[in-house]
Amino acid sequence: MASDSRARLIAYLCRAGLSTARANAVLDDYTHSLAEKIREDIGDDITAHTGFAEMSECEGCATVRAANLIDPAVKA
Repeated sequence: MASDSRARLIAYLCRAGLSTARANAVLDDYTHSLAEKIREDIGDDITAHTGFAEMSECEGCATVRAANLIDPAVKA
């Protein structure tokens, strides 16, 4: 679904006059900025999440993982 949404947004931007390469760059820049804002929102609180048996139990860690999913600068 995410790739479908991305494809629809790229198509829309192209219809608005951007080249495919520029539309991809704009979308990548936006998602990277959004991921950075999410990480900043968590901030130092992430260091307070210790003592969990698994990272999946940590809400802050889950939020950072979610930010990493949308960030094209983070290689999975």
